Amino acid sequence: MNKRYSRPSSYDIIYEALLPKLAECNLAESAARFNLPIDSDGQITINFLKRDYLITNTGVIPADGKPVNINNRSILIHYVLSQGTGDPVYLFKHLFRMTTIFSSGDTGKANMMDAPLIKAFGNDVDKLDKTIIKLGGEPELSRDSYSRSWLLEVLPKIPVKFIYWEADDDFPVEIQTLFDESAPEFLEFECLAFLCGCLVRAVLKTAEYGSVDGWE
Repeated sequence: MNKRYSRPSSYDIIYEALLPKLAECNLAESAARFNLPIDSDGQITINFLKRDYLITNTGVIPADGKPVNINNRSILIHYVLSQGTGDPVYLFKHLFRMTTIFSSGDTGKANMMDAPLIKAFGNDVDKLDKTIIKLGGEPELSRDSYSRSWLLEVLPKIPVKFIYWEADDDFPVEIQTLFDESAPEFLEFECLAFLCGCLVRAVLKTAEYGSVDGWE
C-alpha cells in the first residue's frame, strides 16, 4: 500500500520562500531599528501575541517549543525584513481604509474582518475586555457611555485599537479592529491583513482556551 504524504499548504510555501531573504537579513540592524533584544549569537527575541519567538537567519521558532500557526512565523520574517522607520502616530483606521485597492464605499471587507469578534463577543463586552487584557492590551478611558476601547501593541511600533460599540435602536453591536496609520510603513498591506487575521484568531483562541499557549 502506498504511503500518503501531506502536501505543504500554500502558507508553508510562503514561509519557505521567505527563508532565503531571512538568510541575507542583517538581524543586528533590524533589532536596533525596532529596539529588540539580540544575543551574542545574533538571535533576536520578539514577543508576538504574548508568546516569545526566536529569530535567526535560518528561521523563526516559538521559544516555548509549542505549535504555532505558520502565518505567525511568516509575519515575523516580514517584520524583521521591513525597512520601516519612525514611530506610531496613534491615529487609527481600518486596514481597508488605508489602501486604494477598495473603493471608499466598499465596507464588506471591513465587516468581514471583524465579524468573528462580533459573533463571539457581541453580547459579552466584559469577556472581550478580559481577553484583550490577557493578550497585553490596555483599556482606554471611554469618551461616551456607548463604547469601550483598548490599545494593544501587536508588534513593536504597530499599535492596534479595538472599539466596541453597543447596539441601539438603529444599529447592531459593532466591534472594530483599527491599525495605526503608520502601520504600512512597517508591513505591506497584504501582510497587515494576515497580521489582522492572526490577531483576531488569537483573541478568539484566548477566549476559548484562556491563554495563547500551545494552539496552532
